[in-house]
Amino acid sequence: AGDYTMETTYRYVGAGGGEFGHVAPKKNCFAVVICGASTALLIALIVLLVLLFRGEPTPTTTMKTAGDKGECLVWGDPHVQTWDGAFTSPVTEGEYYLVKTETFSIQALCLATPFTEGLAATHEIAIGGSDLNGHTIRVGPMEGGKILIDGQPALTSFPSSQDIDGAAYLSYNSAGNLVDKAQGDLEKHVVHINLENGHSIQVMRWANHINVRISTHFAQKLRSLTDGLCGNFNKDPSDDTPELVDSRNAANVAERDCMFDHRGSFRPAPRHNIEECKRDVQRYNKAVLQ
Repeated sequence: AGDYTMETTYRYVGAGGGEFGHVAPKKNCFAVVICGASTALLIALIVLLVLLFRGEPTPTTTMKTAGDKGECLVWGDPHVQTWDGAFTSPVTEGEYYLVKTETFSIQALCLATPFTEGLAATHEIAIGGSDLNGHTIRVGPMEGGKILIDGQPALTSFPSSQDIDGAAYLSYNSAGNLVDKAQGDLEKHVVHINLENGHSIQVMRWANHINVRISTHFAQKLRSLTDGLCGNFNKDPSDDTPELVDSRNAANVAERDCMFDHRGSFRPAPRHNIEECKRDVQRYNKAVLQ
């Protein structure tokens, strides 16, 4: 081993004056292809990342306007404020349709109580129809009444909640806007029933009767397609009188369609004069509407 190594050097002597010429190195085509493919892949990856993370616009939800809403109230012995704002009262014991459509219905069982002087109060309601996938919901008063789903006890603890096959969601608690604010100082037990079809029912359970608030956010779909004690929802309160509802046979429940266990003879209601009825409506207006 020495201290030096040999190297070859070339000196430029002018064009054509030397023994060697300059030859350019050949290009590696494979390397060019690989480099180009890598660049294209990198660009595609950048584009994909931009598309994924740029964020899509958030869908907007159109809120329902006041014209899409409707409400029917049932309270006392029993009084009904219809969808269209009329006041009516069946007063006689029996089973009645509050709401009757082709796909769901709400029935009321009205019975006299010791506190209504022989007049019928709403004792229980039942909800059913194809909108509930064949299920039924029944809610009665605190004393002698139950909360039933398909005939079986439900919401047996307080508070509690239960889903019914995606067709309805029930909750049982002390929340809710009372129909009769004269009962505002009493302990509240309210069943909230939210149906998938856009309608909701609040049932205030009292000792021996119930009050009911029926609400909808799809009034335009329900108008003129429903009938019963809550009326036909046609923006005309004048045809919600008991006589005209009877003439349409809108409130009577046929035996084959009845969702209650109770079925038998009912006592006729005592006669009350018009002034007594007016005073009851005025009491309601003072307690609720002011």
